[in-house]
Amino acid sequence: MSWSQCYELVWSDEFNTGQQPNPTYWTYDLGVGSSGWGNNEIQVYTNDSENVRIEGGNLVIDAVRKSGNNWTSARIKSQGRFNFTYGRIEFRAKLPVGSGTWPALWMLGENFATVGWPSCGEIDVMEHVGKDPGLVHSALHSPSSYGNTFTKGSKSVPDFANEFHLYQAEWTEERITFSIDGVDFYTYNPDSKTASTWPFDTPFFIIMNIAMGGNWGSDSRYEVGGQRNGVDPNLDKATMEVDYVRVYQTSTNLEISGPDLIRPDEENLTYTASSPLQGQYNWSVPEGATIISGQGTSEITVNWGSTPGEVTLQIVGNCGTYDRSFSVALQSIPQGDFFVLDDFTDEETNNLAIHAGTGNVITLTEQDDQLRIDYDISRPSANPNVVITFDQPVNAEELSELQLRIRTRNESGTISLRADPFDRNGTEKNATPVFRLEPIQSDGDWAWYTFDFQNNWTSNSPVAGAQLDATAIQGIKLYVNYGFFGRPGSDSLWIDKVQLARPGFTTSAEFIREEVKFSVFPNPASDSIVIEKDEVGQKGVVQIFNTLGQMVIEQPWEGQQKQLKINTTQWEKGTYRIVWKNKVQIGVRSIVVIGS
Repeated sequence: MSWSQCYELVWSDEFNTGQQPNPTYWTYDLGVGSSGWGNNEIQVYTNDSENVRIEGGNLVIDAVRKSGNNWTSARIKSQGRFNFTYGRIEFRAKLPVGSGTWPALWMLGENFATVGWPSCGEIDVMEHVGKDPGLVHSALHSPSSYGNTFTKGSKSVPDFANEFHLYQAEWTEERITFSIDGVDFYTYNPDSKTASTWPFDTPFFIIMNIAMGGNWGSDSRYEVGGQRNGVDPNLDKATMEVDYVRVYQTSTNLEISGPDLIRPDEENLTYTASSPLQGQYNWSVPEGATIISGQGTSEITVNWGSTPGEVTLQIVGNCGTYDRSFSVALQSIPQGDFFVLDDFTDEETNNLAIHAGTGNVITLTEQDDQLRIDYDISRPSANPNVVITFDQPVNAEELSELQLRIRTRNESGTISLRADPFDRNGTEKNATPVFRLEPIQSDGDWAWYTFDFQNNWTSNSPVAGAQLDATAIQGIKLYVNYGFFGRPGSDSLWIDKVQLARPGFTTSAEFIREEVKFSVFPNPASDSIVIEKDEVGQKGVVQIFNTLGQMVIEQPWEGQQKQLKINTTQWEKGTYRIVWKNKVQIGVRSIVVIGS
């Protein structure tokens, strides 16, 4: 057989362990069934070891005569336990002998319980009726052809009962091809693929059984009472042995799943390769994270560290080497009363984006620890805005008050502003009430504008009533002279801080306007930094936070001590916020540490 694609083994049952079929993979149809399972069959299905068991490395299904023409048998299925869409399935099996037997290796759509048959579709990889010994059949059942279907093919296998053979089906989005021992004998490929002709685009589960008698299996020579119960009266048992069932798929189905937003130092995280291939697995995680179990398998358990990054997987399989990666972000977990989101000290604008709209111009300049916004708006209806994206998603459950420190002279008298947070999924807080920065203080002095989003994270569009994920606020969309409230004009404004705070922090603590001046050098730093106050005399404390909001250092600073030197050789590369504060003053600076 010449397969059109390179397949990897993704699932199999080799039937080499235990005494009964693995319950992780298999369950049973039991009893007589309505109208003999819809085909006037005469057997009763059980899960007794007399009828189904693991023996000698094979699955053994026995149909057994109990008395007269009463039979028990077994029908096992992977429904609700394993299913797949597209690929190649192989059964290595030896079939029963005897007129009246009707063994089958086949599949049904997993949606069988909701849409019924034949809408769910049926793929018969192998059927054999004992009254026609050695003629093996494969067939498709769909709303366009079912029951005595015309979408079928047959092939002679003279030694079906004495030797194991491979019964195979290759199933793609375009066609289904049936083969025995690698030799194709029937392909189904309808020109028009509709729900009627092609219900074969959803997951299917696997079934193996021996039926007795029935509409097709019954031998008319032995029928009694006009029933489809014709079974050779000299037959007391019929046995089918299955060496293995294997499912192969292409590598395109391989993906990694698991939590993609976590807290620093979170433990027992599970990452799983979907449709796992059979091959050599090698997982890797960022520095500081540890794989505590599962290396070499399709699923690992990880204890994370304090660095975001990627879970990567390399699999060496039959068709080559496959590489997949999965990005994991860490939440910033603010500590203390406030958390600086951006203070514009790095003089870089990589985290800023402009959406001015046709006819509008917005220019951004980051200088002197401030973000300057110059605009010329002729079309407010285009909703011109500036997007500020944070380094990491921030948990705003506790520090839910958004604060912006802004100054402008508002010489045009046109400035109107609005600040809409958005989460890492892009859901924007734009339902009423919104954070409108009005009235604007127009004296050119710095002013704080605040809005408490606690219990107020509702979005109006694109999905009305959607809730932002307050644990993963990714940025702010700052609307400038926008929409209904905007007026054409040109002007400038400056922002020097964007931060989250505990609700009421600025109103109850007026000292935040009295900002202490200090400098930090060198910046960027490698092995140490020096913090220097512009004036001595005030006693306070220095706190240093990483971008995740974790406090790295807290150290008292005596009033007469002008400089404080701190070793940074053990710090991870990144940006750090340095906070100096006491009961009446506070100051914040940022520094970049590039490693020693």
